[in-house]
Amino acid sequence: MWKSEYIAALSGGELWGGTAVPVQGWSLDSRKIIPGQAFVAFKGEHTDGHCYIKQAFEAGASIVLAEFSGLKEQGITKGDVPADRAIICVNNCMQAFQQLASAWCRELNPVVIGVTGSNGKTTTKDMVAAVLSARYSVHKNPENFNNEIGLPLTILNAPSGTEIMVLEMGMRGLGQIKALCDICRPRFGIITNIGTTHLELLGSIENIARAKWELIDSLPREGTAILNGDDYYCVQKAAYTEIKKVFYGLKGLYGPPDIKGINLKAASGLKTEFKVLAGEQKANVTLPLPGEHNVLDALAALAAGLELGVSLEEGARALQELELSKMRLELLEGTGQSTVLNDVYNANPISMQASLQVLAERGGEKTIAILGEMYELGESASEGHRQVGQTVASLGIKELITVGPLAREIAWEAKNNGFPESRLHCCDNCEQAAAKAQTLIEKYGPGTWLLVKGSRGMKMERISQQLAVKKGINAE
Repeated sequence: MWKSEYIAALSGGELWGGTAVPVQGWSLDSRKIIPGQAFVAFKGEHTDGHCYIKQAFEAGASIVLAEFSGLKEQGITKGDVPADRAIICVNNCMQAFQQLASAWCRELNPVVIGVTGSNGKTTTKDMVAAVLSARYSVHKNPENFNNEIGLPLTILNAPSGTEIMVLEMGMRGLGQIKALCDICRPRFGIITNIGTTHLELLGSIENIARAKWELIDSLPREGTAILNGDDYYCVQKAAYTEIKKVFYGLKGLYGPPDIKGINLKAASGLKTEFKVLAGEQKANVTLPLPGEHNVLDALAALAAGLELGVSLEEGARALQELELSKMRLELLEGTGQSTVLNDVYNANPISMQASLQVLAERGGEKTIAILGEMYELGESASEGHRQVGQTVASLGIKELITVGPLAREIAWEAKNNGFPESRLHCCDNCEQAAAKAQTLIEKYGPGTWLLVKGSRGMKMERISQQLAVKKGINAE
C-alpha cells in the first residue's frame, strides 16, 4: 500500500500533512469518495476539482493530489490539511497522475493487453477479460475509461496481485495511443478494425490507420499483435510489422486466419452459436450477443486466450457467461409486447449497419429502425448516412424513423433504393420519434422489434426509455 511520502516522491510533488498517510484507491469525483481513497483535483472545462477539496476530505479522502496554482486560487494552505491527511502539491496534476499510474503498473508488473479499433473496443475488452479470467486475476477499464485520464485511473485502481491488465485505448488524434502505451507498456495489442470513426479529426482513413497502429508500434520485440484478418487496413499494415501476428476472422478475405469462426447461427434471444477453429483445437461457442461483428470480437478474445494458455474450450465457457456494459444491443421489453434493441452508446456507419442486420435477422416481418445522426464523420458524413439508408432498404426493414437533420439523408437514400415513402418518418427530435414509434407498435402489434441507435450526443436512450416497460429482460 502506497503512503503519502512515497507518492510525493514518485510524483515529484511537495507534501503537506502526514508523511505516512495510506491510500486505497483513487477517485476524480468528490461526491463518490470511498474513505481511504485519494482525490485528484483536476481542472476541467466546466469545473475545477480544487473547489471540492474540502468536500473530498469530509467524505473520507486520505490524500488529495492538487496543483499549486489551484490551491492558491482557493486560498488553501498547509494549515488547512486535516490531521492524519495529506495534500500532495504538483505543478501539473495530469502529468503527476500519469507518472503515478506508470509507476503502479511497473510495480504490479502484469501482462498488459491493449485494445483499440474503430468499432467494438469496449465489447472486445470485456470479452478478453472474461476469457482470461478463466485462469488469471484480471483487471480492465470500467465502461470506456479509455483516454488520458480514464486509462491511468484504471491502472491506479488495479488491486495488488493483478496478473493481466486489459486496457481499452481510445484516441481523437495522432500520438494519443502512443502516449497511453507509454504509461502501461502493453505486451499484446488487439486492433478490432480500422474505419471512418474520427475522420472529422484525422482527415483521412490513412491517418486513422496510423493512429490505431501506434498500439502495434509500441509493442516490444517479443510482443504479439492480434489483428482482424477480415479488415483490409489491418492486413495491409501488418505486412510491414515484424513482431508476431495472429489473425482472426470469419471469411478469410485477405488470407487464411489463424483462428476462424464458422457455422454461425442465430439462437434464442440475442444469442449466436458458432464453431471456432484454431490449429488442432476446436470448440462450440454460444455467445450471448447477436451479429457477425460480435463473433469477430469473440474471436479476438479467444485468440488472446490461446496466446496466454487458455484453451478454446475454457474460453468458450467464459464467453457464455459474458456480461457487457449497458446501452450496447441491450434487450428491453417494450410497450405492446414489443422488443427494443437499445443500442444507443454510439454510432458510425459500420456499427449502425451491423445493428440493422441484427434487427432484420431477429425481427422478421415486424421491424422498426429508429436511427439518429452519426457524428465525427467529417467530409464523409453525407456518404456515411447514405450508406446506412442503402442498408435499410436492402434488408427489408418495415418502417424507418430518423431523428435530426443529418439523419434525413438515411431516409432519402433508403427511398432512392426502393424503400416505400409511406414507411419513412423523419422526426426533428427524440420526443417525436418516440411518439411515432408508439403508433407503429400499435399498428404492427405484439412481436414488433425496434432498433434505437445514434451517436452518443443524440441521447437516443430517451426514446428507449419511453418505449420500454421494464429495465431489461432475460435474453432467453
